[in-house]
Amino acid sequence: MPLSGKLNRLASRFRQRFTPTGRSAPLLSTAETLDLSAPDVALDPFPYYEELRQSGPVHFLPRNGFWLVIGFDELSFALLQPQLFSSRVPDWLAVDDVLLGCDPPEHTLVRRVVGHLFSAPAVAAQNAFAEQAAERLLKPLRAGGTLDALRDFGAPLSEEVVAHLLGFDEPTLAAVRATQGKANDLSQWLASLDSVIGTAANRIPIYRQILQDSDGRLDEAQAVSLIRLLWIAGTTTTRRAIASSVLLLLRHSSIRSEVASDQSLLPAFVEESLRLQPPEHSISRVVTTEVELSGVKIPAGALVKLCLAAANRDPAQFSDPASLLLSRKPNLQLSFGGGIHRCVGAALARLEVTAALRVLLRLAPQFRSVQPLDTLPFVGFNNDSEQLVIEC
Repeated sequence: MPLSGKLNRLASRFRQRFTPTGRSAPLLSTAETLDLSAPDVALDPFPYYEELRQSGPVHFLPRNGFWLVIGFDELSFALLQPQLFSSRVPDWLAVDDVLLGCDPPEHTLVRRVVGHLFSAPAVAAQNAFAEQAAERLLKPLRAGGTLDALRDFGAPLSEEVVAHLLGFDEPTLAAVRATQGKANDLSQWLASLDSVIGTAANRIPIYRQILQDSDGRLDEAQAVSLIRLLWIAGTTTTRRAIASSVLLLLRHSSIRSEVASDQSLLPAFVEESLRLQPPEHSISRVVTTEVELSGVKIPAGALVKLCLAAANRDPAQFSDPASLLLSRKPNLQLSFGGGIHRCVGAALARLEVTAALRVLLRLAPQFRSVQPLDTLPFVGFNNDSEQLVIEC
């Protein structure tokens, strides 16, 4: 069935949740009928992004109730204008209001308080730990068993590195891990994390340091929230990035052989992997006043999704955008955002993914997927229920 036909069928299943006010560009058929949360769209949204791109870089999606920005230039502009595109999103979208959901001047203070954790020396110091953890986690694979690249490799590796960085002792790490899967919704999970971190706060070195370095401008609850955010951001995104990189190595056997024989190519591969499969496809912003992007007026107060995944494949910025090219220079991918809210842990995430792949390619260069590649029902790991089981 043609893409437009599928979208028309989707349209009958959902009702409009939001109507933009003010002048705007006429809604086009794809934007009118597209629902990004529909299961078949979520499995592979890239064809839908490209169909939208034929009509411009900015669209209102009535089925989702937000504006979607997919153009590289437009998205880059929005990232650099926090006074127009605020991070103070509605409560139902918020994970944190201390750093991620905060605007200047408060954001400036918090960024300074945690900046030392992600300095170049601090990040480099995690490399040996990450590689040792990767070697240990890969033992079942080397012994002839199977391993889920997301749950058995990417997840525990990212958790151990972040716990090491934050100073979690073993009981704290175990308690934090135990919160996963027990809550019925996001708010319950966040509350359980706050409880665990708050109970262990005096055993977490960074907790007192946050209070001290903020000169009393952050209270104990905010310090706990900030540690919780660093844990979530440092684990969920990195485990997806590791698993997505493993999947791309499986899908591109010639590139895998090339990188395995010359690991100096790993950084270029990691950048392409992040570009093609960003761990988070989009980030949310709220427009503070009416703003015009590429001739489209977005009304004040509107929810906007900045689609990093689509911008990373914008042909106006990247030649042959859907291809994995180790020679791509420059590679100005936006997977970690930009501007004042650019991911503070971007360097650490790159280090972890690179370390994970370096060890995997050294210890098990001939790893293969247990499932036939053409039957894998996903293109990335935006859903943590997905699996990628590998064997030697």
